[in-house]
Amino acid sequence: MKKNTWIEGWFEKCEELEIKPWEWDFKQSYIKEPISENTSSIRLMLEYKMGELKEIGMCNSTGKTGKKADCDKEPSSIYDVLWNTDKVIRGETMNSFITTFNHSILKSSNSFEEFEKIGILTNKSLTKQYAKLISNDFNKFNLIDDRLDEFKKFATSTHYIGNFTVLPHWMNSGRYLFSQDYWDVTMYSLFEFFQPLGCWKQFVKRYFLQPYVNNDEEWTVSEFWKGHFDSIGNYNHLKPQNEQELSEYLHKVNLRIEERGKWIIKKVCEELELQHFTFYDELKDRQIRFSNEMK
Repeated sequence: MKKNTWIEGWFEKCEELEIKPWEWDFKQSYIKEPISENTSSIRLMLEYKMGELKEIGMCNSTGKTGKKADCDKEPSSIYDVLWNTDKVIRGETMNSFITTFNHSILKSSNSFEEFEKIGILTNKSLTKQYAKLISNDFNKFNLIDDRLDEFKKFATSTHYIGNFTVLPHWMNSGRYLFSQDYWDVTMYSLFEFFQPLGCWKQFVKRYFLQPYVNNDEEWTVSEFWKGHFDSIGNYNHLKPQNEQELSEYLHKVNLRIEERGKWIIKKVCEELELQHFTFYDELKDRQIRFSNEMK
């Protein structure tokens, strides 16, 4: 399917289902029926990570499902339009839901008590025990329960187009240990590399990364929470260390994913002359915002 055909077909499906493209959860690629409003977005995320979504769903472009499913590879036609990708430069997810979710489960004050109730083993990876979380109420962990709406939103927005970018394959494979998949840390490292070369602003504009930088003289990178960059090099401290940092992160990451997604869809519509779709009316006069311009 040609890129224009896939994108237009996807836009048509969004209109049919009354979903704005920047709010399309690409886990839908592995589910035939439309994701219901009653579906637990966190449960769906855990099932996806377990490889349990095995249907060829709507707008599935890769033909892959189950353990081979990879949401950020599905909108490759969009990457082609915007960034001319190839086998080396490919789609990747910017901010990871699972990293913060697992950390919050483990750091909840009642985690030990709840683990005993549902049979979670502390000497085994939590990711390999998701079936036990799904079978029981993961909302009982206090760090999750206290900000459940934000976690639900992040479980969905993780696989929005606004949380996808393109990276060289080798780079994404290596950035987890350095950044724990917190995009502000990745951006900080890129700033340190590109700024002396005089191409930082071009890079930011090229990949629509303004929501992660401040509109100051150098377009400095904005931290998800105060002091986050001080933890670079300390694996254990890159994740939120208290409830305030966790709440601030969830708010900021969801906001930035949506902001960037709207701009991506706007640029695709204009590039392919698809401004006739109803959702474009919300985008036509829009300008992308920098981090310090967002609440």
